[in-house]
Amino acid sequence: MFGSLLTTIFAQYSHIKKIKQMKKIILGACAVLFTLASCQQAKQKVFELAAEQVNKQCPITVDEMTRMDSTTYSGKDNTFTYFYTLSGQADDPTMSEQLKKSLEETLPETIKNTEEMKVYRESDVTIKYIYLSGKTKEELIQVTVTPDMYK
Repeated sequence: MFGSLLTTIFAQYSHIKKIKQMKKIILGACAVLFTLASCQQAKQKVFELAAEQVNKQCPITVDEMTRMDSTTYSGKDNTFTYFYTLSGQADDPTMSEQLKKSLEETLPETIKNTEEMKVYRESDVTIKYIYLSGKTKEELIQVTVTPDMYK
């Protein structure tokens, strides 16, 4: 009888020990998930602040036909958007398809190979470029570059 009581106590002790270990594992996993969530929130905050800082400098003349007007960041879909206005010869709807094709070919490589874009690559940010007509204020071109396009 004493032996079976000891066996029961040891079994319960072993079971309690396993539960405590499982609690530690679960708490550890929760801490990791919380940290990852916090890191994700921190990354989102960095991109939001970057958009705000760029916007303080806008409008920025890129070249004689292109002006950057603003930027936005959406943490919901992890997308950083640049808004530009085209003028002169570039502000021509008949030229926009050719320009769009050129941008679709060059932008992924530029993002892939530019050191300044490293933070976007590391955070798998989708980058959207929207070009508006200076004359009509209508959208002429929209190019979206997803992480699978620049990795």
